[in-house]
Amino acid sequence: MNPKISILTPSFNHEKFVGLFIESVLKQTLEDFELIIVDDCSSDNNVNEILKFKDPRIKLIQHPYNQGINAGLNTAFENASGEYLVFCASDDMLTPNALEVIYKAFSENPSVKAIYPSLIKIDENGVKEDKKFGEYTNKPRTEYLHDFFMHGNCLTSPGMAMKTTDFKEILYPLDIAMCNQQDTQMHIKILLNGEIKILDDILVMYRFDPKTSNVSARTDITIRRENMEIERLMDTFLAMKDIDLLQKIFAKEIAKLGINPQEDMIEYFLGRMALLSPVEAIQVWGYHKVMESYSTKENAKRLKDIYGFDFKAYLGMLYHTEDKIAKKYRKYKKLFNIFLGVNIALCGVTVWLIW
Repeated sequence: MNPKISILTPSFNHEKFVGLFIESVLKQTLEDFELIIVDDCSSDNNVNEILKFKDPRIKLIQHPYNQGINAGLNTAFENASGEYLVFCASDDMLTPNALEVIYKAFSENPSVKAIYPSLIKIDENGVKEDKKFGEYTNKPRTEYLHDFFMHGNCLTSPGMAMKTTDFKEILYPLDIAMCNQQDTQMHIKILLNGEIKILDDILVMYRFDPKTSNVSARTDITIRRENMEIERLMDTFLAMKDIDLLQKIFAKEIAKLGINPQEDMIEYFLGRMALLSPVEAIQVWGYHKVMESYSTKENAKRLKDIYGFDFKAYLGMLYHTEDKIAKKYRKYKKLFNIFLGVNIALCGVTVWLIW
């Protein structure tokens, strides 16, 4: 008989933490689960630490070479048999009631595409922070999609759970080329297919150590990698074909620009929307999408017929973008003018007093 829940766990060089993670799984109040750990060719003692546990519910699969997080999740899924899936890294920990709460949440919210538990951060020594990591509230997916499109990731992934059938239909196979934006891409695809549910319950202790070389650590390299992946990430939104959904997501931007989405002009429309983002990398993606939409005589004619978009409008697109440098310059110029005005006034008063 298949288990209720399959826990999918990519693991790489976590010999210090993987035992603690497995212990937290084995303490679950819901015992009908399987734990599938995929070791991604660790160079430390990770595998031996996993092998210390003899519970038949634990499956260990070893990659012959290092392949990345999404490849590990794909392998784990290919060996899973549960009704629901829970994603958790091998350096994190679950609270004892985590699986029970998640399973109950699905029974109470059968139509949602994913459930997200609340998290609390712990450091390398297991010391907990005194508040939740990320204060998220439930809101319509249109608002989440707008935030993802304009600003980037606004959800966490440890402990995220899905129906196995939904994962297969929406996400599998995961894009193994994505690294720092891999969870962001997952969130976007899920939201494009339906609503999500965020739980108030803290069910995951999220291990975070900024001193490590972990791919999620906020270093210059990981930030650069995130920016390098934005172009491919934003292409995920091109799957949006539902005109009603697009109108709801971008209602404010549509009112500002006076353009509406058309079925055969999604790329152009999303490009124009992206130019209104405060994130420069998203603006660049948007500009490229408009360029591609305008690149032939036939396309240019269609844009003129549908939107009145000609070469003059093409050149004027950037007037709608937010230039952070120019904005900062205007701010300091204003402050300088105020400072200069005050000093002139003081000088005038001083001269009057001396006179």
